Amino acid sequence: MAVRGIRAEDRAQVAEWKRLIWDGDDGEDPGETVWVWESADASLGGFVSATVRAWADGCSSAPVPYVEGWYVREDLRRTGVGRALIAAVERWARSAGFTEIGSDAQLDNTVSLRAHRRLGFRPTERLQFFCKSLAGPMAEAVRVEWYAGSRARLRPLFALAEDSPARLDSYLDAGRVLVATSGDEVLGHLQLVATGHPGEAEITNMAVREDHQGTGIGGGLLTTAIAALTDEGGSTLWVGTASADIDNLRFYQRHGFRMRSVERDAFTIATGYPPGLRVEGIDIRDRVWLDRRLDSGIDRLPDTSAATEAG
Repeated sequence: MAVRGIRAEDRAQVAEWKRLIWDGDDGEDPGETVWVWESADASLGGFVSATVRAWADGCSSAPVPYVEGWYVREDLRRTGVGRALIAAVERWARSAGFTEIGSDAQLDNTVSLRAHRRLGFRPTERLQFFCKSLAGPMAEAVRVEWYAGSRARLRPLFALAEDSPARLDSYLDAGRVLVATSGDEVLGHLQLVATGHPGEAEITNMAVREDHQGTGIGGGLLTTAIAALTDEGGSTLWVGTASADIDNLRFYQRHGFRMRSVERDAFTIATGYPPGLRVEGIDIRDRVWLDRRLDSGIDRLPDTSAATEAG
């Protein structure tokens, strides 16, 4: 039983193991060196491959040998096979004058993470990789403008931010509405309603279509509303949202809103909301009021008797 260099007859088995650990990829890295562990009956128990990278995250030297692939047959794990394979990489690296080796493992691969630690590897940096698809037609420009059509057309959007149909009926046609459109499609909206106090307005409902959330449309709607109110001489913009909705609270505070008060038990059966509403595992019960000052007007708490939810 020993570790040795890969032979031609070993490549099919090593390729199969590579497909297991690399989601179907069995290709060879340019310049890789591969070792296999051979048992007494000449069967293979695992492999390790290494290259010399120009640099590696977390390593202080460059270039640096890097463990590209490492696999041990399940029935041979915790028997020393993995340790023997890594030892072969270490001997190879030392003989070439290197002072450290690098490696990596998926964050959810607890077996590999533990194995690395047992063999003396120390965690250095953690990265989250992202991918954005550029397939499909280029998105059309988004326009933000005042809406003059039937509110019934916007009701599905309004319903994204309002869990009580009765409450939605009570204010659907109130105030004025900004919409974000692309071509003939309405992607989001923001409803502004006067509070009854000079210079003040409330965002009573705001939503972005689910397939366009996180694209900046909400910020564009809010920025346009703030600019319009400021040009009109407005002093304060209010918004109320569920205390459980962390995303909404984060969004508004990023746009200059500050918390003013908490309205307890705003979302109950008594106020027209169905039981059991939850977001992120938190019961929806209380409303947080936030405001953004547009001038130096007098601070005042809102009249919550006719308040509606935004977002």
